[in-house]
Amino acid sequence: MKKFLIATTALVATAGIANAEVAVSGNGRMGIVYNGDSLNFSSRIRVAFTLSGETDGGLQFGGSFRADNAGGAASGTSGSIYVSSSTSKLAMGDVAGAAEVAVGDLPEVGFQDVGDNDVRYITGDNGGNVVVNATGTAMPVGPHALYTYSAGALSLAVSMGDGQNGTSNTTQEYAVGVKYSMDAYSVSLGYEVSDPVIGNSAKHLIVGGSANFADTTVNVFYGDGSGAINTFSQYGIGVSSKFDAMTIKGFVRQDKNGSLVGLPTGTKVLNWGLGGEYSLGGGASIAGGIADNDLPGTNAKADIGLKFTF
Repeated sequence: MKKFLIATTALVATAGIANAEVAVSGNGRMGIVYNGDSLNFSSRIRVAFTLSGETDGGLQFGGSFRADNAGGAASGTSGSIYVSSSTSKLAMGDVAGAAEVAVGDLPEVGFQDVGDNDVRYITGDNGGNVVVNATGTAMPVGPHALYTYSAGALSLAVSMGDGQNGTSNTTQEYAVGVKYSMDAYSVSLGYEVSDPVIGNSAKHLIVGGSANFADTTVNVFYGDGSGAINTFSQYGIGVSSKFDAMTIKGFVRQDKNGSLVGLPTGTKVLNWGLGGEYSLGGGASIAGGIADNDLPGTNAKADIGLKFTF
């Protein structure tokens, strides 16, 4: 009788979560990196947990986090959680800003992202690339909220930060983004504001576009700052082309006003990168790349190694 009651209780307890799933995945890499001065070994492995479910009414929900960041999941500084329908999604936690969602980044090169391909954003990713305050000190902010909506060729995104770092007020962030896709082409627009408790607000307007030609994708962008970053601008182009098991990637980008990357105001920095990745099948590939910039006293960086997905 006891065994029957226990089995019945377990069946009732699990019946309501029949649509819930927990998936475990991972990735790893190992290789050699030339940092511009010396050769070094580089390796890393990560495990990720992805959770998903659906209510009786069809509302989807879920989240994800990496095992190495699990300690920050409770505070929202690691991992994200969401609810979604067929056209809308609301996510909170470690999410990108709306401008980045709309415009994106340039292709990564190398087996461990050896080049500076990232477009500069001032919101999202728990503080973005820039935090403006009176002393210029980077001040991370807490979790963000990101709402996205898609209808046919049009997609919209709105995001904001809660302006808190623990119990302290830091920087309030807002961003909006829109993207329109038509056949093999797309155009996108993003606007973001970083408003610190002390100091002037930073504002950033960015436009982007992409085109697909058979197995080749081209991405371009231009961004212009105002307010606290009124001297900042950036632009770049990235190309990714696939030839059977081989993929070639490259980018060229320039920043004006190096204060956004720790350099004197007014500095112009030209970055470029070129790399390739060959699929070995089964989730394994060999990848390598080389990247450099035009700053005096710097050397090119390069890497080559193996990448794995599980």
